[in-house]
Amino acid sequence: MKSDEPKEPKTPKETKTAQHAGRYLIVGIILTVFNYGVYTILANVIFNNPDLLWLCTLIATTLTTFLAYLLHSKITWKERKVSKTAIYKFFIWNFLAAFLLGPGLTQLFSLITPLYELAFNICQNMHIDFTYEFVLSTGAFVLTNAILMVLNFLFYDKFVFGKTKKPKKEEE
Repeated sequence: MKSDEPKEPKTPKETKTAQHAGRYLIVGIILTVFNYGVYTILANVIFNNPDLLWLCTLIATTLTTFLAYLLHSKITWKERKVSKTAIYKFFIWNFLAAFLLGPGLTQLFSLITPLYELAFNICQNMHIDFTYEFVLSTGAFVLTNAILMVLNFLFYDKFVFGKTKKPKKEEE
């Protein structure tokens, strides 16, 4: 049942959060494509060993982190004044994500073999010629990055890029 009462307008905070989330999503897609490309090359060409997926995640995430700081500071939170400590917070958080959370989650998600066997069988039935190792490595990557993207947004918005706006130019 719909109410005839008008909806209350969004607060400036809700509007800014939605804008940041939209820009974060666009930047996130760019970063994920880059990260996935590096990860896939490492996992399926260079190392080609399911036991080394954690290392593939580590290397790909490290490279992507440098690009992420630049894009998020210049695009996602562009109207915020970046403090002198922001870069340290960003890299400390991402260091933890790259060395602990990402590899740990990837290793954990690589153990969900029934899911990957199902996905592999679906691919085979659809005549999509993916190897089981490719399905497993891609599935572990997607699940890991879904969790990390949500955690990153929350952490960046609250702690890294802060709430301080860039000062407006004074009018005379």
